[in-house]
Amino acid sequence: MAVVTPWQLGNIPGPKRAMPLKGEIAVKLIQAAKRPLLAIGSLALETKVGNELLIDLVAKLGGDIPLVTTAHVLKAMLERGLNPAAFMGVVDLTNRLTDQSWSADGKGPHDLVIFLGIPYPLQSQMLSTLKHFATNLRTISLDRFFQPNADWSFPNLGEEEWGKEILKVLENSAKK
Repeated sequence: MAVVTPWQLGNIPGPKRAMPLKGEIAVKLIQAAKRPLLAIGSLALETKVGNELLIDLVAKLGGDIPLVTTAHVLKAMLERGLNPAAFMGVVDLTNRLTDQSWSADGKGPHDLVIFLGIPYPLQSQMLSTLKHFATNLRTISLDRFFQPNADWSFPNLGEEEWGKEILKVLENSAKK
């Protein structure tokens, strides 16, 4: 297993750390999940992938994965024609995900949660909580910087390289 240094050097995850991830592997993990959930945070409103905002890419590519939006992302998603399964703050989402019977859409508990657009320090603490208190879940961080508390995370990537990887995931993660 390759060891990737966390983006924030003080982020010491303990003996269990994320596996570095490539776009193709993320697609396979998402397609293999029985009940995935995509959590979109506020950074999706300002993060660009090429010339497009991340939120526009998520909205365009949609898919059959239930969405949970955080903060003020709900309005932006509704304006783009997507109706998220739920909207709530990230702390509330984290607490609910520790309940093994909870689901965003009421169709049964999730087995994989994908995080995108959540600020690094906040996502780190969310993932740490889930790692210790939601052992039924697997987690993926699709943001640019390595999140050692996730199960899988992109390594620290430059903007262009991350853009290519995130496009692979968003374009191909619909169930086959």
